[in-house]
Amino acid sequence: MTYNEINFKTLTDNAVVGVYLIDKNLSILYVNSAAAAMLGYLPEELMGTTSFLSLIHPEEISLLTNNYRQRLNGEIPSAHYTTRGLHKTGRIVNIEVFASLLEDGGERLLAGTVIDISSRTEAEQQLIEQQLFLEKLNQTLEQRVAEEVAISREKERMIMQQSRFAALGEMVAGIAHQWRQPLNTLGMSIQALQVAHAKGILTAEFMELHSQRTLDELQYMSQTIDNFRHFFRTETVLVTIYLDDAVRKIVDFFSSSVALISLTVDARSQKNISGHMNELTQILLSILNNARDALEQRDIAEPAIQVAVTAADGMACIRIADNAGGIPVEIIDRIFDPFFSSRDRLTGTGLGLYMTRAIVERHMNGYIAVANVSDGAEFTISIPCW
Repeated sequence: MTYNEINFKTLTDNAVVGVYLIDKNLSILYVNSAAAAMLGYLPEELMGTTSFLSLIHPEEISLLTNNYRQRLNGEIPSAHYTTRGLHKTGRIVNIEVFASLLEDGGERLLAGTVIDISSRTEAEQQLIEQQLFLEKLNQTLEQRVAEEVAISREKERMIMQQSRFAALGEMVAGIAHQWRQPLNTLGMSIQALQVAHAKGILTAEFMELHSQRTLDELQYMSQTIDNFRHFFRTETVLVTIYLDDAVRKIVDFFSSSVALISLTVDARSQKNISGHMNELTQILLSILNNARDALEQRDIAEPAIQVAVTAADGMACIRIADNAGGIPVEIIDRIFDPFFSSRDRLTGTGLGLYMTRAIVERHMNGYIAVANVSDGAEFTISIPCW
């Protein structure tokens, strides 16, 4: 072995890339340990007796043979390509080949290096598959988004409907409270007319007085029914609402169910908002009903609810505070969650405050917050105004 051969063998035996040398008969003259191990062999199993074509996938042989002949004839002095080799176990090994033409004493040989790129090929294939998958997703993205939005809207509509039915019970109770006094007044007027007629003292003035009183009570009861009907009517057109008057009317409607609770209103914003009156009614009654329930459940000695309406920097603020002792700190961050309720299952749906926040944020472009203050809880509703 010559000095050059010794240097070549020393260099290539320790190389981390595969090195090979092939003669014109396709036989492997030399292969280092890295190249042999790449295909599951020892170098001595391949050198001198093995055709390199036996180590190549059958589908690649035709192309490689053609390239081999072109390089051997000097048509292509060097080449760089990828192909599929066959491991001793039969599995496919993806390899990258760098090949060049050499001349040794007038004999043409092919020498080159090989690298196992199976991991890279697998990664590239996964990337292609992911790209195809993403392209497919993108093709259907618009449709899927539309479907999800439709599903979300339907869920919100159903929750809104459940919330409104829950509010229905509250409003029926309110109407019952509001009608007790008018019905009592009507009964007393009828009895007074009967007594006056029986005693022969029924005058035109007396008849006019009680007739007008009766008509006033009937008008009041009719207005209550109108309020009830309007609350459950679907409104599509935004209207201008004079906030102070609207809040007073809603609180007045609510007051009939809280005879034992001190209820005060301080509405001095002098501002208008755009919205739907029934939605404003729903959100305020939801908070007021929660305050009433907390006061009754905790049997507060001097129960009180305070409502204030102010405005600053283009925002109207409605504050509703009670003296029921506040909201437990472990649940205060969850009270706006859907179906969460601190009341029992028979009296609480967990939808009132959830829908309150949804209406304020999505329909009124505002926001709602709650905090414990002094001896109770305070809700603050902020809505754009002018």
